[in-house]
Amino acid sequence: VDARGMDVVAQKMGENSEVAKLVALLELSQTPDERHATAKGLLGLLDEKSDTYGGDSAVEDFLGAGGPSVVRYRLDSMDGDWMTEARNGTTDALDTLARLPGLQATFDKVTQIKEDQVARAVQTAKNAHAHSHGDGHGHGHDCGHDHAGDAATETVKPALTVAATNQEGDGAS
Repeated sequence: VDARGMDVVAQKMGENSEVAKLVALLELSQTPDERHATAKGLLGLLDEKSDTYGGDSAVEDFLGAGGPSVVRYRLDSMDGDWMTEARNGTTDALDTLARLPGLQATFDKVTQIKEDQVARAVQTAKNAHAHSHGDGHGHGHDCGHDHAGDAATETVKPALTVAATNQEGDGAS
């Protein structure tokens, strides 16, 4: 990571903790070897079986720094040289991190939030698509409720017919 990257880390996290700095580094553009070292560093600080385990304060720092979202993004994205990262063990380290006891529930929640956002976006797109076709009703006419009164289902008289009817009613010919 270049000097600018370290400045970003320092600004974003201050001098809070090693875990917070590693989470910030994980968000930056890194070479596959740098990202691997970052992932392994995080895993070491957060895994109870590790000689470098940082305890509950490390877990709190990880959660406070947005670690679950950053790791989930890294696992799902194809940014950078993701193929090399998959081969060099970075992806495995991040996946192991996401499955650590005490963190997995948080990762599951982040994943659920992401899936809910995707589902809402897909539904919004479907509704917009249906609306763009002019029926004004996103879930079709066989949806189980009455469409009487819907503008799209009312009989609309052509303007010329309405004008002719009005002229007849006025006595004007």
